[in-house]
Amino acid sequence: MPTRKELEQLVHDAKRLGATDAKIIGTAKIVVDERVRLKCEIPRCSNFDSHLMCPPMTLPVSEFRKIVRRYRYALIVQIEAHHDSSDKSGSGLTLELCNRLERELRSTEPEKALHRLINKLEAAAFKRGCYLALGLIGGECLLCPECVGRHSGEPCKHPFEARPSMEAMGIDVYRTCRNAGLPMALSSKQKVRWTGLVLLA
Repeated sequence: MPTRKELEQLVHDAKRLGATDAKIIGTAKIVVDERVRLKCEIPRCSNFDSHLMCPPMTLPVSEFRKIVRRYRYALIVQIEAHHDSSDKSGSGLTLELCNRLERELRSTEPEKALHRLINKLEAAAFKRGCYLALGLIGGECLLCPECVGRHSGEPCKHPFEARPSMEAMGIDVYRTCRNAGLPMALSSKQKVRWTGLVLLA
């Protein structure tokens, strides 16, 4: 079990390594909901049933919920990106709009920066005695230009760095951030914040 000083040091590490914000929260504030996983399927994400770090390759939500409760604390971190995420379409959601927004978001590389940060913080927690620390990223794993895919039969090219997203595990990021007192907007002219989490025993 990490001491209060060790937990505070992890927050300091997160900010030193580039986090816009970081907090230690009790795992009771983490909201796990099957409806989040359902959004991977309806409307179906292009990574569903193909990406190695995406459903259905991830644990069932009911199993993950039990695991979360075995942890006492979590380090929740955010990285801010310069991107206007307000709705400018004037129409409903379309595949073309989703693809365009995804390209724009990827150009800022916040997901990759968050992934690197989560890997570093998981390692830092491990070195401080939290040997069961587990990091979760935001959005799909982008370590490779293209995932080898579930049906290729090939193993992950980065097995020690690849991590699933909070959403893939069924975490309601919006409500969890709200519980943690961190900003989270679904559509905003403010800067976008990508959120990740490290579970701490």
